[in-house]
Amino acid sequence: MARSTLCYRGLRYDHSHDEPPSTVPVEHVYRGHHYDAPLRHQPSLTDEERDLVYRGTHYHPHHA
Repeated sequence: MARSTLCYRGLRYDHSHDEPPSTVPVEHVYRGHHYDAPLRHQPSLTDEERDLVYRGTHYHPHHA
């Protein structure tokens, strides 16, 4: 997957040298919940039979 060019306050910068997230588990807290998991993870499988509704709009999983 190619990374897009980033822009901050009108200045473009190259982040091709950025280090990718590690697969080593990290203990962290998010919204009061404790986690011990890697910051980089594989996406979960989608359930195409599930109908998601958010604020009255129906969403269906799709493949890119």
